[in-house]
Amino acid sequence: MAVWSGYSLDGESIPDGELEPYVQQAIDQINFVIGDAATNPQAAIRAAMGHPEPFELNYVEVGNEDFFASSTYTYRWPTFVDALKAEFPQLNYIATTYPFNPVIYPTPLQYDVHVYQTPEWFVENAFYYDSFERNGTRYFEGEYAATSTNESDLYGSSEYGRLLYPTMQSSTAEAAFMTGLERNSDIVFAASYAPLLQLVNSSQWTPDLVNFDAGTVYPSTSYYVQKLFSTNLGDEYLPSTLPTYNGTVYWTVSRASSTGDIYIKIANTVGTDAALTFELPFATVASEGTLQVLQGSETTSNTPETPYAAVPVDSTIATGETFDYTAPGYSVSVITVRAS
Repeated sequence: MAVWSGYSLDGESIPDGELEPYVQQAIDQINFVIGDAATNPQAAIRAAMGHPEPFELNYVEVGNEDFFASSTYTYRWPTFVDALKAEFPQLNYIATTYPFNPVIYPTPLQYDVHVYQTPEWFVENAFYYDSFERNGTRYFEGEYAATSTNESDLYGSSEYGRLLYPTMQSSTAEAAFMTGLERNSDIVFAASYAPLLQLVNSSQWTPDLVNFDAGTVYPSTSYYVQKLFSTNLGDEYLPSTLPTYNGTVYWTVSRASSTGDIYIKIANTVGTDAALTFELPFATVASEGTLQVLQGSETTSNTPETPYAAVPVDSTIATGETFDYTAPGYSVSVITVRAS
């Protein structure tokens, strides 16, 4: 959950020394969620609304996009965090400025990172977290999406490159970036595409993950990318030959320790097919696996007019200790094969 930290997007920050009522408001908010209904007034309100048991809460984000007011976050962060930690020492607190810019104390153990950019940016930054210092700080990629094909006007109109709906170009670029999130999952503990929902005839922001009108839901190409990544996830990352920096094809490999299933995720970010060879260093590898492929052209998009332009297709694939695979242009593929 998030608490307001004394800054509004109109550019105003509550002065240092005047934050106490807002700190108390944050404490009350958290108590509403996890407090004891028998002893805490805010928790009693929760119980009266029909949920007597506390909710599970692990993370509290202090503010939102405070990189817009980083000069005042230097006093707002410690004021809130020191008070909240005293009340709720078991919780984890997330900072919302750029990581370590500015330097703030107490040193955040978690940062929320937001990025809206072009498809090219996401491909170029597939190795974004690889160089981050392993110093105990972890990262939540809390908002990200390819929003425009025009790096000079990321938030302009569709006439100038703003995407109304995700395309296979934008979705495969996001998938390339996501291979880096998975590869660096020792420090990237969570990630979330944003925004999630769009009413097609009345929207404040585009593109969005899922679109809908009064009668129909339209999952986007980016929705299917998120689904492919989230439902084919191991608990062990398997190091592999790394993709080429600033290349066109990206992959990540993980394994489910309970089943032995290996998940190979592949993002081809251009329109030409890519031939790949996989060598699995296991004593026993199944001779057949499953293949899920989402593919289309550069501009293929799931819209109200073309709701099923690109959806994942399942099939089987011949596998083994060594096997070849050709990733179609503008595609996201998931190969699942069992090995031991």
